[in-house]
Amino acid sequence: MSEGCNHRCTFCIIPSMRGDLVSRPIGEVLAEAKRLADAGVKELLVISQDTSAYGVDVKHRTGFHNGMPVKTSMVSLCEELAKLGIWVRLHYVYPYPHVDDVIPLMAEGKILPYLDIPLQHASPRILKLMKRPRFCGPSAGAH
Repeated sequence: MSEGCNHRCTFCIIPSMRGDLVSRPIGEVLAEAKRLADAGVKELLVISQDTSAYGVDVKHRTGFHNGMPVKTSMVSLCEELAKLGIWVRLHYVYPYPHVDDVIPLMAEGKILPYLDIPLQHASPRILKLMKRPRFCGPSAGAH
């Protein structure tokens, strides 16, 4: 769905190796997912170096899938993948504020109630020293 990362955390080599975030067009991602589902795949693992940031680099521009407009974002991608009728599991989801919008899809059984969330630390001071983004809200957890 995307490659690279826009963050420059002190401990991470991803931007040096993979470059800045580059999101694939949402129509392309959804077409690939549909081909896989039609071929009998039962579970999709949605993964990138920073899955939550999908579409940030293209300012969440509108793409098209099956002739319909679809916003290039993690939430819109999840909504569309849910229509395929197969398991959808999210990996490397960071606690951006919009991640909370995925929780109702999980509660409704549209995507698996599973988030692979890399957790480096809970202390705001340590996160700042690590140059990690810090987000507050229900998906950010306790501090």
